Amino acid sequence: MVRIVENLIYQEGAGEAGGLDLYLPQRKECKALFVYFHGGGLESGDKADDKGVCRELAEEGVAVASANYRMYPGAVFPQYIEDAARAVAWCLGHVGEYTAYEKVFVGGVSAGAYLSMMLHFCPRFLAECGVDEKEIDGYIFDAGQPTVHFNVLRERGWDPAAVRIDEAAPLYYLEGEKPVVKSQRFLVVVSDNDIPGRREQNELLIRTMETHQYDRNQITYRVMEGYTHAGYVGVTNENGSYPYARMIKDFLEPFFD
Repeated sequence: MVRIVENLIYQEGAGEAGGLDLYLPQRKECKALFVYFHGGGLESGDKADDKGVCRELAEEGVAVASANYRMYPGAVFPQYIEDAARAVAWCLGHVGEYTAYEKVFVGGVSAGAYLSMMLHFCPRFLAECGVDEKEIDGYIFDAGQPTVHFNVLRERGWDPAAVRIDEAAPLYYLEGEKPVVKSQRFLVVVSDNDIPGRREQNELLIRTMETHQYDRNQITYRVMEGYTHAGYVGVTNENGSYPYARMIKDFLEPFFD
């Protein structure tokens, strides 16, 4: 059984965009907290989109906080990243009131992965909310865009299919002697028929991480065969369960020992 607590407010004055849902294991304690951000190109989507996956993770002992955030046209760069940072900070400060947990992970799919990448590679967003990036044990970057997000390009009046790397790109912050937390782990996921260039950009991200103090064994890379962009997330098997949830659980499992 899973306990679901809906529409908790992590940010006042933002309406539904400032809310999140908790999926809590029935047991009093769980091994991990996963702060999850939905996809939708920074202009659509909702915290309830992947409810089945969140529920199944909670059934497996992982507490999930599925958070909304402000989106286009009501928000512009970097407001949605600031929202994501506030959601993480709220979770670190308040989820312990609902359940105990040992580890903290942050991630999301597509636009949610972009937000998660920005939180990690540009930790000032978390720091401004009182969170030390070292408090995060790992990240899940699922089909994210490590270059400037296409909706940020559109906001600037540029070609949304262009490839740019500047302060709005996670890759931009991989330079110099960035401190690396060697205990952190990363799951990077793409499909074999993803958005044109998305797989190659994520492989560039991984390679750039390797050239900037990250060990390759910190990174798990999965290419989902036979799918378009993030098309595997909501797929169920013959038993009605979500292989995507199992993949996430398998990634988290070594932290449970």
